[in-house]
Amino acid sequence: MGAFAASLAVLLLAMLALALAPLWRAQRGLSLGLAGVLAAGTVLVYALVGTPAALDPANLRQPETLDEAIAQLQRRLADEPGSVEGWVLLARAQMSQQRWAEGRDALARAHALAPDNPDLAVEYADALMRAAADGRFPAEAVTLLEQVVDEHPGHQRGLFYLGAQRLQAGQPAEAAALWERLLPLLRGDTAAALREQIALARDQAGLPPLPAQAPGTASGPAITVTVELDPGLADRLREGDVLFVFARTPDGVGLPVAVKRLPAAGFPLTLTLSDADGLMPAQKLSQQARVHLLARVSRSGDAAAAPGDLEAAPVELTVADGARATLRIATEVE
Repeated sequence: MGAFAASLAVLLLAMLALALAPLWRAQRGLSLGLAGVLAAGTVLVYALVGTPAALDPANLRQPETLDEAIAQLQRRLADEPGSVEGWVLLARAQMSQQRWAEGRDALARAHALAPDNPDLAVEYADALMRAAADGRFPAEAVTLLEQVVDEHPGHQRGLFYLGAQRLQAGQPAEAAALWERLLPLLRGDTAAALREQIALARDQAGLPPLPAQAPGTASGPAITVTVELDPGLADRLREGDVLFVFARTPDGVGLPVAVKRLPAAGFPLTLTLSDADGLMPAQKLSQQARVHLLARVSRSGDAAAAPGDLEAAPVELTVADGARATLRIATEVE
C-alpha cells in the first residue's frame, strides 16, 4: 500500500500542478499560490489511500487524466463531506478546466465549513464572479470582499478584487483608492503592473496621475527597528518567505501607519520606519505619540496573518527621531 500511495500521490499532484499552474501564475503575489494546492493535494491523496474507502476498485486504479483524478476526489468527498481542503482542491481543479459553476459550488461548500477564513472567502468571491452569466461580481461576492477588507485591512487579494469590483461597477475613484492601499505592500513587477491599473482608474475618475515615488524625501521622525529570529525557528524559513514590519496605533484600529516589506533573510536585520512608509496620507507615523511595532514572516507573501506564519510579540514605542526597538520573532501563528 505504501508504494501505491507514493505513486498515486506523484501522479495526482503532477496532473494538478500542470492544470493549475497557469491559473495561479496569473495571480502570483496576490494569491495563496500553487504550493497551497499541492499541500492540499497531499492531504487528500493520503486520505484517499489511507482509509477503507480506498479499497474501492474505482479508487485503487491510478488516475490517468485530471478528470479521473477529480472523479476519485468527488467519491472521497461523498464519504467525507467535511473536508475543507478536499472541496478547495476540487474547486481549483474544476476551475482550471473552466468549469466555473462546479468550482463555485465546491468553494461554497468549503466556505460554509470555514466561514472565518479570509483567503477562502476571497477565493469564493472570485469564483462567484467567474461563474456569473454577466461576468460581474454578484452581491454575495461584494459582501464577502467588503467584509474581508474591513476585518483584514492589509489583505492583498481582498484589496485587489474589491478594487476590481469597484472599477467594474463604474466607481474608478474607489478602485484607485483601494489599489493605492495595496501598492505599498507589493514590490517589483507586481507593483509596477498595479501602478498601471491605478493610473487607468485615476484617469477614468478624472483624478490627477499618481505621484511618482520619491524615496528618501520623507519628513518627520524615523524610528529604527531591529528584527531578530529565534534560533529555534531558523529551520522554518523557506525561500520566498516575506518579512513585514508594521507600526500601528496602540488601539490597533485602521491601517498600519507605516509598513516595510522585505525578504525574510539575513537576520538579525535593522530597518527604519518613517512617513515614507505610510499607507494613507491622512494617517502618518509622525502624527502618533506612541505606536505598537509588530513583525511577521509571511508564508504567502500576504500582509494578513495566516496559520504557519512566524511572528514577534508587539512592542510599544514612543515616536521620536532616533527611537529604537527590537522585535524577536519567536512564535508561530496558529
